[in-house]
Amino acid sequence: MRPLADRYEAFLLDLDGVLYRGDEALPGAAGALAELRARGRRIAFLTNNSARTPEGVAEKLTSVGIPASPDEVVTSALVTAERLRGAVASAYVIGEAGLRAALAEAGIEVLGGEPERADAVVIGWDRSVDYDRLRVAAVLVGAGARLVATNTDASYPAPGGQEWPGAGAIVAAVETATGMRAESFGKPAPALFEAAMERVATRRALVVGDRLETDVAGAVAAGLDAALVLTGAATIASLAEHDALPVAVLDDAMGVLEPRPLVRVRPARGDEATRISAAAGLAAVGGPEEALVGEDEEALATASVAVEDDTAYMHSVAVNERVRGLHLGALLAGAALRRAAARGAGRVVLMTEDAAGFFGHLGFTEAGREDLPGWVLDRAKACSAGAVAMERPLSTATRAGR
Repeated sequence: MRPLADRYEAFLLDLDGVLYRGDEALPGAAGALAELRARGRRIAFLTNNSARTPEGVAEKLTSVGIPASPDEVVTSALVTAERLRGAVASAYVIGEAGLRAALAEAGIEVLGGEPERADAVVIGWDRSVDYDRLRVAAVLVGAGARLVATNTDASYPAPGGQEWPGAGAIVAAVETATGMRAESFGKPAPALFEAAMERVATRRALVVGDRLETDVAGAVAAGLDAALVLTGAATIASLAEHDALPVAVLDDAMGVLEPRPLVRVRPARGDEATRISAAAGLAAVGGPEEALVGEDEEALATASVAVEDDTAYMHSVAVNERVRGLHLGALLAGAALRRAAARGAGRVVLMTEDAAGFFGHLGFTEAGREDLPGWVLDRAKACSAGAVAMERPLSTATRAGR
């Protein structure tokens, strides 16, 4: 196994929730960046936050102990302005200095007050937005202005672990008022990733982010690998809520320096799943058609799921002993839950003798055996009388892959 730091030429790093939160660097962030630079890796900082200019982002990073230069920064404001360059002459803006500066530098007239018309209404994160500005934006869109969002992040990771309303919350107000849907150029749309790849001049790049729905989903759509860090918005349970999966789950940014496999999830072949399960002391209770495996050079982890009607039964979640502790089990279990959702399951049940804590992190809660369908109890006959029954719902949003 090799560290992620040695597998890629460049690293495309999200900011909030990955490198810092508030005015403090997150654990491992400064050390990881210093080591990546020492190894000659190219760096780009990606952010959906449109409030700061690249100079402001670089200053912020430097202030928390992570030296950076403006030419390494790609913001949703820059990408939005570039995509609108030449297409619109004027824009009414809800947004802060970073967005206004980017639009002006692209030759777009930035409108304030209550203009009679505008070619576009452009919305980014804005901590001073009020009803009057939302009203003006809605009226202009109703009169034919193009509705554009720098990003649609519903929340912003604030100090103390709080989640504050993000640009997406502001955009949603104008969308609701007008019935129009904004076009967005931030993550997970491809524009930000394409701009970052141009900066680092390679496609052999790893995206490191804290959100599955933006960082990971956008990376996968752009044909890039992604690593998910658990220092921001996402939790282990989040792995069951989105179709796009990372190749690695890291406790913090320092995880890019640890030897680990890349997890490529695929259907099991032959007796792969049985061999992994047997090595972990688990009995095989299903056929290979139910099993998924995760591999690098070899199959290293497995999880299986059977579905009947609205219920799925997850079983045989096992990881090769030499790669335990690297969240491979969680990744395979998340992939199995997504598979169950795709096959129409509304809830997933399981039986476990000694892994209730692990499944609790995946969003499972204890259930009564009497609540399990007969076909599940029949499949789980090998479980001892002391095995715990657990379940978790697959919400409508989860099943839709939103």
